[in-house]
Amino acid sequence: MSGGSDSLGLLYGLAALLPATRLVALTVDHGLRPGSADEARWVKSRCRRLGIRHETLRWESGQPATGVQAAARAARYRLMVEASARLGLGAVLTAHTRDDQNETLAMRRVRSSSDDAPGLAGIPPATLFDGRMWVLRPLLGFPRAAIRDFLRERGVGDWIEDPSNTDPRFERVRVRTRLSEEGAAVADPDAGRIAVARYQLACRVADFVDANCLVDVSGLVRMRFGPDDAADVTVAALEALIDLCGGAPRPIDRRGKATLAEFMRSFSADGNGQAISLGRTLIRRRGGCLTLRRERRGIADLTLAPGASGVWDRRFRVHNLSSKSVLKVSGGGNGGFMPCFSREAGIFPADLGMEDGVVGGFVCQPLAGRSSHILTVQQLPVAQALARLAKLKPFAKCPWANSLDIPALTAMKVQ
Repeated sequence: MSGGSDSLGLLYGLAALLPATRLVALTVDHGLRPGSADEARWVKSRCRRLGIRHETLRWESGQPATGVQAAARAARYRLMVEASARLGLGAVLTAHTRDDQNETLAMRRVRSSSDDAPGLAGIPPATLFDGRMWVLRPLLGFPRAAIRDFLRERGVGDWIEDPSNTDPRFERVRVRTRLSEEGAAVADPDAGRIAVARYQLACRVADFVDANCLVDVSGLVRMRFGPDDAADVTVAALEALIDLCGGAPRPIDRRGKATLAEFMRSFSADGNGQAISLGRTLIRRRGGCLTLRRERRGIADLTLAPGASGVWDRRFRVHNLSSKSVLKVSGGGNGGFMPCFSREAGIFPADLGMEDGVVGGFVCQPLAGRSSHILTVQQLPVAQALARLAKLKPFAKCPWANSLDIPALTAMKVQ
């Protein structure tokens, strides 16, 4: 928590609902302003009054010259993931409000090509980070003004005002100013409609993947399909499989989506051998099915120091168990698509495969595409289907049973 009105409102609301012993407050000190350390100490003192444990997490890896807000956001979630694992937290709650949602939708609407673009679902009510930390956002339905009224009713009016929230260099601040000048914004009903539609499609895609897809030991995926399969489901399933096979850092763009849709429409009876490459994935037609595998190009090596962990080709998370020797990971197994492991000369001179695992002094865990890094609750059904396909551990269930209609913190009484 930052000490702003939103996070203080969340803190006091939770304190009214739960015993203090079940709560831990986390403040991320990005070190971007001279007074940030003092603000973290102020938050700690406020938590102490409520009997709530508090920890300050510091961003100490250096700040970039550009893209500071995006880098700070990534660092914030990385630090919270680490703290969540260390402290055994069930979930992390953040204080995003209806105002934040409206600002996000306004920014995304400018960049969107259609009125049904996925980004116009807005900030999701729940997101899974790094496959292990659920971030829940219970205040998305509340305007900031109502949260401040709630605090004032409890005699709290000394929240911290972050000067970056009024800095016009940032797009969000400019959008916030414009929305304020246009009058109070209301929740966008289309955002909820799009979010529900995306969840419903994800459920259909998950069923399709379960029924029609297989993967072999070389990482080759086979997808059966027929003329009666819904086009939106087969295309969405292919996009998910491309993400699984290719491990690209971003989803395919609008041009890629159009190429994929045209590829699916253009099949002929003798279409064997038709192929396209999208998202670092080679897709080939073979009779009544498609095969997908990682392209051969752009597979870089990964070198891990003793005891270090890293991600190879964005498809495998590897941990070097040795306390003495370096581990090198490269493409070599099963045609160059799967990881091959080797040690420094004189220690393990022979190359090792995934099956050697801890015998070779390493742990290698396949990833389910971008879902293993960041996963919105609307896409959880697809991610679970990919995990089943690749025989991975299931993703953690969302702590809220009905995560598309998150119950408000009723003790706040700010409806």
